[in-house]
Amino acid sequence: MTAGGVPRAHHEALYAALVRDIEGRWRGVRVLRKSESRFCRLIDRALRILTFGGQDRFLDSYVTTLGRRIYVPDSWFTMDAGERYCILRHEAVHIAQFKRFTWPGMVLLYLLLPMPVGLAAGRALLEWQGYRETLDAHWQLYGPAAARSESLKKGIVRRFTGPDYAWMWMLGRMVERAIERHLERLEAHPPRPLDLPDPR
Repeated sequence: MTAGGVPRAHHEALYAALVRDIEGRWRGVRVLRKSESRFCRLIDRALRILTFGGQDRFLDSYVTTLGRRIYVPDSWFTMDAGERYCILRHEAVHIAQFKRFTWPGMVLLYLLLPMPVGLAAGRALLEWQGYRETLDAHWQLYGPAAARSESLKKGIVRRFTGPDYAWMWMLGRMVERAIERHLERLEAHPPRPLDLPDPR
């Protein structure tokens, strides 16, 4: 456990409580294996072509939310509960976005506006909302030092500027500044401590 974080014994219970909360807010949410989804396999093939092989880990390394379906790699079920908790907080943002913008709106925003690659502001904005939640979740679960870690920051910047999301935002310094500003806000107004359910 990082200083200021939640004891590891509570991580599984927090994850289970988050799943219940998401299922209570949005009926019909399902967690499905990517490996069993024909649609995800098609997306994987398309991404390999569109990114010239740069995104070749879509099926086995990424969680993808489409509507009320959260598609996970097979490794999800053996992943550390704290990591699953933080990722699911991010994915819950995308569920809310689908509810707000609808499927046609999300397709338009995520894939096309104003450009599909390089300066894909729609996709970058939607993902930034998710990654703000990622930072909040790390702050609450693991402590401020974990949220400020260089590895987390570099990982987020890489998502925006690399092939993982088809080079959605090429201005890496701009992403770094956005992360720094959000961390400053968390420092000034820390998120409330997590309610710890019974770990048993």
